Amino acid sequence: MNQEIRRKRLKKLEPKYKFWLETEDGYVFGQGSFKLLLGIQEKGTLTASAERLNMSYRHAWGIIKQIEENLGQAILVTHKGGKDGGGGSELTPLGQELLVTYLHYQKAFNKIGKESKT
Repeated sequence: MNQEIRRKRLKKLEPKYKFWLETEDGYVFGQGSFKLLLGIQEKGTLTASAERLNMSYRHAWGIIKQIEENLGQAILVTHKGGKDGGGGSELTPLGQELLVTYLHYQKAFNKIGKESKT
């Protein structure tokens, strides 16, 4: 294969990555958790966020509980609804900070990926 063809193929390469947030005790938060919390923030309910991700409510609730257990603090506040609805969920300040922190690192990784391409 000649060098010109190799160079063209190499220019098409893009770095891909997967990252997550941990404490000294291990995994806490990753892309799936990020999407779940972002959906809760946007839709106002755990149910709607889980449905959007094709995830069962039970599985979504398990993710939330695992994060809270690993951090030792609540990341979600739920409000029960009645017959006419009215229930919902909202992120605690810690839940919001998880989103901000994840986005911060994601932007940093994306920037590195773009810089390495040039």
